[in-house]
Order: sequence, then structure tokens, then C-alpha cells
Amino acid sequence: MRNFTSFDIAAISTHGILTVTGFFELAYLVYFVTVVERRVSKEISRTFSWFNITLFTLSLSLISLHASTAVCVFEQPNPFDAKIPVTIANLSYCFCELSYVWYTWLRSKAILTLKGGIRYKIAAGVVTISPGLYTAQFLIICLHLYWADETLKPVTMLAIICSASLGGVSIIAFDCVMLVAFMTFLQENQIERSHSQTFLSVQPTDRFSIIASYGRWSCCMLLGALVFYLALAVVGYGSAYGNVLEALCYAMMDGIILLLAGMKMALHWCDVKEEQADSLLRHGGSKGSVGRGEFTSVSISRARSDGNLNAVKGEVGAVRSSEVKAKSSLKYEARPVR
Repeated sequence: MRNFTSFDIAAISTHGILTVTGFFELAYLVYFVTVVERRVSKEISRTFSWFNITLFTLSLSLISLHASTAVCVFEQPNPFDAKIPVTIANLSYCFCELSYVWYTWLRSKAILTLKGGIRYKIAAGVVTISPGLYTAQFLIICLHLYWADETLKPVTMLAIICSASLGGVSIIAFDCVMLVAFMTFLQENQIERSHSQTFLSVQPTDRFSIIASYGRWSCCMLLGALVFYLALAVVGYGSAYGNVLEALCYAMMDGIILLLAGMKMALHWCDVKEEQADSLLRHGGSKGSVGRGEFTSVSISRARSDGNLNAVKGEVGAVRSSEVKAKSSLKYEARPVR
């Protein structure tokens, strides 16, 4: 049995803790989807939507990644000597990358569609090539581990580095596009809200704002993970710091899934709030209790005293018309994102 350095112990401990916490996170995510969300919607298709499937896949892959990487560090000083755990770790990593790209695309394509242009094309291109790219990356590693002889080892190792670099560049491009789109949307939406004179309890763009806010931070976390991965590539797996850098890289990915789960819950409560507001408007909007009803009641009462009722009616009609159009445009893009 080899001697463990303090860096090895730190890496193994980090992976072990994140494996255990990952199970708790997954259990709560399952509870939230199957119990909390079903209180609002009983449709089974909502429970097994692509959003939930990709999020569950990402969570399971990350748990497997931490567990198998901990075994790699424990078993051998050189991770490539432990073939089975290395294979599982790389398969899990490929699933993490693919799930993240798909979930981010499903979650954010509505914002990119609104913006259009080159950013949409770049993001759509990455989504299109990602399955083939990550599959090839995994197959090259399997070729290196199981079939390449000593003369081919340098060639397959170079292929591993090139495929991993290409995958990293695609993720960086995808994430930078998403980050710019999120930041641009938040800035424009803030300007629009500052000039808005309506008093809706739930704005039609609230879902997009939630997506953009959480997406911005998840992009930053992924960029941080890529920084640790690049540092690992520079120092090498055989370095004393290699295992710690790898553990920090995967820990950043844990932060990403926490943000994605938090975004899902925030979107759920936004939908609940909107449904409650709509219900109050249907049953008591004329009393001016909330949102649009309050705006209408106050405006009309003021108009009666000012003798300008027709102008206010036109303003209220414009507000209602714009709200209906906005909700209609979001119905199929933003509402299913949970």
C-alpha cells in the first residue's frame, strides 16, 4: 500500500464528502419533483420532462464521478493505472458535460431566440456536435486504456489531450455565449422595469429574469471549473497538486448543480405566485386587491376626480393587452422550465 500525502487525503476526503452530499441533494430533488411540483400539476409528463431528466442525469453522473475519482486516487498514484474506475470516471464526466449543455440549452434557448444572431448559431452548433464530441472523447480514452500497445500510447494520449481541449473550447464558447446573453437580458430588463409604470404582481419576464440570474452564476462556476482543469493540465496528473486541483474542479461542478436546482425551485414558486395572483384577479380583481386589479381601481378612481376616465381606460387596456401578448409568447418557452 502506497503512502498517502496530505494532498491525496484532502482530495479523497473532498470526493467522499461530495459523494454523500450528492445523494442527499438528489433525494431532495426527487422529492421536490414528485411531491412539491405535483401539488400544482398532476400531469405525469411534467414530472418526466426533459428538464427533469437532464437534471437527474447530471446529478447522478456527478455522484458517480466523485465516487470513481476517489477510488482512482486511493488505488494508484497514477490514475491511468486503475482502468475500471478511470473508465467509469470518464464516462460520468462525459455525461456531466452533455447533461449540462442540454439542460442549459433547454432552459435558455428562449432568451437566445429573442436575441437571435450569431450567439444563437454558436450555441445551437455546440448543442448539435456535443453528443458526437463527448462520445468520441470517451472512446479515445477506452482505446488508450484497453487496446493501445506501447507504440500507440503516445498517439492515443495526444488524441485524449486534443479531444479534451476541443471539448473544453466548445464548453467555453457555449458558456460565454450564454453568459453574454444572460447579462444583456438582465441589463435590458432592468432598464425596461425602471421605465415601467405598471404594477403587476408578477411581471411576464420574471421567469426570464430568474433564468438569467441563476444562469449567470452557473456560467461563472463553470468557468472556474475550467480554470482548475487547465491548471491540472499544466501541472499534470502525476503532480502532488494534481488530485487536489481535480477535486476542486469537480467541486465547482457541484456548485453548478446546486444553482440549477435552486433555479428550478425559484421558477416553481414564481409559477405558484402567478397562479395565485391570477386566481385573485378572477375572483376579486374589481376590488383592487392585487396587481392589475389594484392598478385599474386606483387609476379609475383618480380619473373620475380628474375627469379623464377615457384616457385611463385606454392605458389600462394597453397594459392588459401587452400582458396577454407577453404571457402568450412565454407559454411554450419559459413556463415548462422548472
